[in-house]
Amino acid sequence: MYVRDIAWVGLLTLAGLAESKSVKTKSGTVLGGKCSTTDVNYFYSIPFAQPPIGELRFAPPQPYRNSSCSVINGTIAAPACLQFGGQFFDETGPQSEDCLFLDVWAPDSATPESKLPVKVWVYGGSNEAGGISNPAYSGCFSAADSIVVSVNYRTGPLGFLASSDLGLNGNYGLQDQLLGLRWVNENIAGFGGDPNKVLLFGESAGAIDSYVLATLPEITDLARAVALESGGGRDLATVADSKIWYSEFIKALNCSTPDLSCLRSAPTSLLLAAVENMPSPGVVTVNSALANNGTRSSWTPLIDGEFIKEQPSTTGLNVPAIVGSNLNEGSLFVLSAYGADALLQKLTQSQYDDFLTYNFGPLAARINETYSVESTFNGSVTAAMETVLTEVSYKCPSYRALLQAEKNGIPVWSYRWAHQPTCAWFTQIEADYLPYLGVTHTSEIPFVFNFTSNMPAPSGNCTLTAAEQGISHFMSRAWTNMAAIGRPGEEESAWPAWSSNGSAGVVFSNSSAVGVVDYSSCAFWDEVNSELNEYYRSNQTRK
Repeated sequence: MYVRDIAWVGLLTLAGLAESKSVKTKSGTVLGGKCSTTDVNYFYSIPFAQPPIGELRFAPPQPYRNSSCSVINGTIAAPACLQFGGQFFDETGPQSEDCLFLDVWAPDSATPESKLPVKVWVYGGSNEAGGISNPAYSGCFSAADSIVVSVNYRTGPLGFLASSDLGLNGNYGLQDQLLGLRWVNENIAGFGGDPNKVLLFGESAGAIDSYVLATLPEITDLARAVALESGGGRDLATVADSKIWYSEFIKALNCSTPDLSCLRSAPTSLLLAAVENMPSPGVVTVNSALANNGTRSSWTPLIDGEFIKEQPSTTGLNVPAIVGSNLNEGSLFVLSAYGADALLQKLTQSQYDDFLTYNFGPLAARINETYSVESTFNGSVTAAMETVLTEVSYKCPSYRALLQAEKNGIPVWSYRWAHQPTCAWFTQIEADYLPYLGVTHTSEIPFVFNFTSNMPAPSGNCTLTAAEQGISHFMSRAWTNMAAIGRPGEEESAWPAWSSNGSAGVVFSNSSAVGVVDYSSCAFWDEVNSELNEYYRSNQTRK
């Protein structure tokens, strides 16, 4: 188990922390440190929930219980939750099942009277991986005039396993995030934050999860707005739909019967091995309606009838939101699935056919015609796959989220990230890949965190250009404004609200400019989605 506080450590250690910035919270007094290049303090590894082990494995998180007199060493990075093979960004540092910690960054000058806006980050990683200690998510550069919080949550089966037979509703990772928000509401004033000025923001799976949370009624008590980077608006499967996926996990785990005690007593090494041994489709997968019925899914939020009662994409947002996606989201996934063949344009029509058949079943031929490799993509299977994945999994779900918010009367703002960064932003991304990747998935993250030098984080040797630093300042400021005033621009003209009549927003290219965010291709994909849902329902009726 991870050591959660230092109330019992030696006097010498405490003396070394005596000069640290300290903040009293319900979890204990947190001793922090100072960022090396900015006037921002950090407070790492703050527990917000009981260790999710033993009887709390595959269970909703419980609030942290400890004496408020305990002392927490907030200068040591928290372990990531167990990493279950996220496509790119498994954390390479320490991991632990006891992982429900959060980090806080605050200006050195902040006091409880400051009432600064608060930005709460939910990392991505396909709900299989990720963690708050990734240096690319540091708040040292974006907390000059705000508070930044990052919340660990359970991923993989520990966060999202569901079974009707065992009464497991899943969604434990989402409930971790929600409990983290409750902790912020109760404690952030001590760091100088205003609990009434909270932005929840996330990327990829973090945005998908944030979108789901933002459709729940309780969100209005915990956040005034959300920012959804490359996620949100997707349909969810139900717990019943996920039975096939659950059965595959049980089979791989070698539990003789569906037995909760077996699941809760299995060593973490067996859990990791079971996920590793689950069948792989052999093709890159997209967020089609076939994926959403649970048979093509992985670890994901589910409609359980209790925590998530209705389809979030139908319920829609309950708070104002920024919603956007990147121009070439899919390129990173195609590279991950096919490697050098994707880079060297060696993918074949047969591979494209398999990709479409797996993801779209009976509608594969229609998509093959509309998104033809030869007539639309000049013979590039890589470009065809990347475009289909971008539109189906990111661009068009974002559009549906915007439309439903408009119907609900909730203000929303849209963007299209169309800028290819000069520098690699994660250590896992080779600089040589940048020309191929284009404006890929995750490439906006350093701009939101105002991370403009020493890239890739934490100690690379690349610095963004002056123009890119201007884009970063605009973007980081817009996210802070959402927390502070509930809209991205001080003036409406800087970032007009989105409506289906005109589709205005901000296009981030070589600068930040108001323009049209084009969603015209989504009518085709909405039709495909509707027909696939009907196909799935009719097949279920016959069974």
